[in-house]
Amino acid sequence: MSDRPPSKFASYFGGIGHALSVRDYRVYWIGQMISVQGIWIWRVSSGVLIYQLTQSPAWLGTLSLAFFGPLMVVGPVAGAIADSMGHRRTAIASLWVTILITATMAVLTASHLMTPLLLAVLTGILGVGSAFDFPARQVLVQYLVGRERMSAAIALNSTTFNVGVFTGPAIGAALLAWSKPWAGDAAPAVGFAVYSTTSICFMLSLVLIRARDAARKPMSLARVATDVRDGMLYIAQHRTIRLVMGGWLLISFLMRSYVDLLPGFAADVFHRGSEGLGFLLSSGGVGSLVFAIAMAVRGKSRGMPRLYAVSATIGALAILTFSLTPSFTVASGCMAVAGAFIITASICAQTIVQATVDLNYRGRVLAVYLSIVPSAQSVGSFAIGWGAEYVGLPHAMATAICLALLMIALTAPQIWRRAASIEHEMLNNVSHLQPAAPGARK
Repeated sequence: MSDRPPSKFASYFGGIGHALSVRDYRVYWIGQMISVQGIWIWRVSSGVLIYQLTQSPAWLGTLSLAFFGPLMVVGPVAGAIADSMGHRRTAIASLWVTILITATMAVLTASHLMTPLLLAVLTGILGVGSAFDFPARQVLVQYLVGRERMSAAIALNSTTFNVGVFTGPAIGAALLAWSKPWAGDAAPAVGFAVYSTTSICFMLSLVLIRARDAARKPMSLARVATDVRDGMLYIAQHRTIRLVMGGWLLISFLMRSYVDLLPGFAADVFHRGSEGLGFLLSSGGVGSLVFAIAMAVRGKSRGMPRLYAVSATIGALAILTFSLTPSFTVASGCMAVAGAFIITASICAQTIVQATVDLNYRGRVLAVYLSIVPSAQSVGSFAIGWGAEYVGLPHAMATAICLALLMIALTAPQIWRRAASIEHEMLNNVSHLQPAAPGARK
């Protein structure tokens, strides 16, 4: 990988310019940006379709479980396989699954042959493919940009995702509105076809990058089982990763579920309906987007351990205030603050884990991180929502946040005291400086 300094023009954009100055990462990022739009278009289209078919909110939850269930179960195994096969190869193979499944969804929907059960099964297969795809594409980032630019690249990826949160659903809704007059109930087929197309675009970007995986390692079921076990042992024995990943996992379970519960707050607590829900989501999204961009421009690993501790604390306090306030205006402000500092804590946590993990365990550790943390949020939503049936949403959410603050109080001081050593570990873990293959060029 070339360590050529970025151009003067690129330097005006801080960490973003430094990351995009690498040719391979620039090609990757363009494909990633297109792919993220497709993911959200698919989510909107599949939600509309399942509700058309069933008129049941329960089926909406079932469809979410069908996607995240395989991600949680298969994720650690997928990471071990990716470490053996190569992360670029794994991402390309999993994208083929996405392309074929979403194209099948489009054809069945357009032919009026789709059923709720069939949609759930296809979504489950898509979840299995994503369990391989998501960790592989994240690990590729560090191969492509190297250690100095990694923090900026991760933050830029988060920024891209948060932009997609705004633009993807809007494009999906526009596609549904455009196709409804002539496609009728088959309108979601257009969204499925678009996701298949955006996946092709991302796969082409992975084909076009110059970096190549190292030679495949021998692989068998026994080898995969051993790799998964070794990866779990590595996480348990690595003090920094255990502290950050374990803490963020529990914090996500208790705290990040607030997003899934916002419809209840908007309708039953603030009595604002869908308009209020949109405003709360927009407030949180704006906060997330602004701070994700700031983190990408900052582009530094230095100071991240303490920034993580501070951001997690402020984010939790913002959600606690949101849970207890009767004022919709105050609640909207809290959503902006919570979105800003939770995305910052998330970027810091992922960067610390990715910068301190050994090269040989990177895929397995990232697979565990990227499969369990989102799943923890979904499980937390279910648990807090169930509790709200008895004590109401505000008290259920506030109780969860108090537990999250307790977890932060137990882990943040340890991270704060070890901040200097964690930063040294991030900056001097030379095993990460090797490219994907000896002849890889950027």
